[in-house]
Amino acid sequence: MISNIVKNPRNKNKKETKRVSIIAGVVLVLFVLQILLIHNAISKYKLKIYPQVWIEDTNIGGKTKTEAKNAIIQKHNNSIAKKNITIKINNKQYTIALSKLDMKYDYTLAVDEAYDIGKEGNSLKKYFAITSPGKKNITLNHTYNYDIVDTVLKDIIKDNNKKAVDATIVRNNLGELIVTKEEYGRSIDSASLKKEIKTKVENIKQEQNLLIESKLINIEPKIKKNNLEGINTLISSSTTNFGNSNESRSENIRVASDSINGHIVMPGDLFSFNDVVGERSAKKGYKLAKGIVNDKVVDDLGGGVCQVSTTLYNAILRTNIASVERYHHSLPCSYIGKGLDATVSFGLLDYKFKNTYSYPIFIESGIQNENLTFNVYSNASLSNKKYKIYNKVTGNHVNVFRITYENGNRLSKVLLYTDKIS
Repeated sequence: MISNIVKNPRNKNKKETKRVSIIAGVVLVLFVLQILLIHNAISKYKLKIYPQVWIEDTNIGGKTKTEAKNAIIQKHNNSIAKKNITIKINNKQYTIALSKLDMKYDYTLAVDEAYDIGKEGNSLKKYFAITSPGKKNITLNHTYNYDIVDTVLKDIIKDNNKKAVDATIVRNNLGELIVTKEEYGRSIDSASLKKEIKTKVENIKQEQNLLIESKLINIEPKIKKNNLEGINTLISSSTTNFGNSNESRSENIRVASDSINGHIVMPGDLFSFNDVVGERSAKKGYKLAKGIVNDKVVDDLGGGVCQVSTTLYNAILRTNIASVERYHHSLPCSYIGKGLDATVSFGLLDYKFKNTYSYPIFIESGIQNENLTFNVYSNASLSNKKYKIYNKVTGNHVNVFRITYENGNRLSKVLLYTDKIS
């Protein structure tokens, strides 16, 4: 017997509804659990820095701002305090302790930046930033005080720099002219050295080698002994008397002439009286004395120095060297003929000449019995010619001539210039 079984549709629907309800309930439970997990994770890091956040070489993930700041302060202070930059130069060694550079890091800015990482966006985005973090690295900026570096550089310069010394000419005990040997100088390239130190400091966390080996730069003297060995003959001389001068004026003449004594002018070089003598100041020993200023005789600091420039000028006139710059006084001078003077005023009026000889010239000054003398020395080949200077006054003008003699024979007479006189 075959029986027909008819299934009840309502039973089937009830079962399906129950299964869907169970699934929905599980999903809801899972969703709620996920919400709780997200909430708990976010709550856990509410006051903390998210995982895998680094400041330089320090992992500060999971730390509060205060904990993170303390961690990096301790690590960096300890590491920096132990480091020194060593400078070796000329078999000497100098050390810069980084702990003395007053290095300051902006810890607060770095920690604030670290704390903000992952904190933006919705809860799900924050959750993934916590549970699946990628490494984030923040650079710690710093400043430093270079005063200690400058102090060390000054010590290095003081210990190692040496000025080049030119060869020069002196008189020995027998009165003979002797050429002294030149001395080479040396110098530190302080700008490059400071730049190298700065590079080390700025990259101190990456720098493994904190040793700097610096070399000295050789400084060649301008004048060498072989340049001066051809100076062997007096080629001109000039003397003026200052017997009527008071003590202050006489002292001014002595100070100025001493400044020029021994000066060497190389071929092609320009001699400037003001550059060589310098500013006339009380610090240099100059005193108030009578001098011509603005067409008047007044007390002037360094009064009498014009007699020095005039005496030198007349010595140079008696060579074949022409003046580049020269001015006459507004009033006549008692110590020299009209048209033969050379007035100077620092920063205003100068006496200059250029050595047009192929040999150097050596200038010697001396004072004896209130007579100021300038002697000019150079090579003996220049002594074949002699030069005589004379002036001729015509009305309110004076003409100055140079007569040239060679081996005693007159070669020429040349008008050098004309001055207007009072």
